Amino acid sequence: MIPVLSIVLPVFGLIGLGVIGGRSKLFPEAAVNGLSNFVLYVAVPALLFRTIVRSRPFDALNFDIVFAYYGASFVVLIGALALGRYVFGLAGGERASFAMGSMFSNTTLLGVPLVFATWGEAGLVPLMVIITLHSLLFATIFFVLHDMAQSGAVGWASAARLAGRSIVTNPVIIAIAVGLAWAFLGLGLPGFVSSIIDMLGDATIPAALFALGAALAQFPVAGNVQHAMTMAAIKLVVHPLLVFAAAHWLFDLTTLELAVVTLTAALPGGLMVFLVAQSYGVYVARAGTSLVLSTAGGVVTLSVLIALLAR
Repeated sequence: MIPVLSIVLPVFGLIGLGVIGGRSKLFPEAAVNGLSNFVLYVAVPALLFRTIVRSRPFDALNFDIVFAYYGASFVVLIGALALGRYVFGLAGGERASFAMGSMFSNTTLLGVPLVFATWGEAGLVPLMVIITLHSLLFATIFFVLHDMAQSGAVGWASAARLAGRSIVTNPVIIAIAVGLAWAFLGLGLPGFVSSIIDMLGDATIPAALFALGAALAQFPVAGNVQHAMTMAAIKLVVHPLLVFAAAHWLFDLTTLELAVVTLTAALPGGLMVFLVAQSYGVYVARAGTSLVLSTAGGVVTLSVLIALLAR
């Protein structure tokens, strides 16, 4: 476990520092938002662009990664919707937020740093296959579910507009697309440009983790904690077990790809869970609490999982 702790403790230590910073007067909400924007719009795209240009990862793209991860994730989604309705008696919008908290992974602020720390740039390749579709697909689904709950009808036109806007404005998707085009055309990078990208890429890990902690510090533990604990348990245990089972027995994945898709499913809930709930004013406190609980629980579950997968 010592090698595992050397990976996990610094990662969650930086998140802890972010929590302390977020609760201090040094990082008010505006400062936290600014740091998060730097990570999402500058640092992470630079790291992904660098990885693609240097390794040309999609020359041997394995679409089984997509089928394994998203097939199992949809099973969790449907099961969580049913659990929310028949066990907790949740209404439409509440069910949507409950299901999202049960299966929407923090692929960017935590996934990228943790996978990079564990497997290096090689591990980012299968992760990029997942995150290219992750927010675009699932956020659109949950916006539609919330619209259905509020209006009683499917807002397909608004969902299509949302999907299109997500494609052209999502910095991760843009970085991957530009990186693929750059690598395909065989374009080089001037020395000073390469140095800038290297510095931004190297800043990604600490900045992303600190920003995540500072953002989590804004969420008080409130609402129905039983619901939040259930979401966290499904997210940290059920989701990765189903993804591992599908990836291991139904699809042809390499050892590294199997490890990365499983770890991605085991990540705590993403901040989008709270943002979607907040935008509709439904299930907000419980959504925020589930993120705090799943991130805290992830210290243990991710340590065990990395010990099993990184051998």
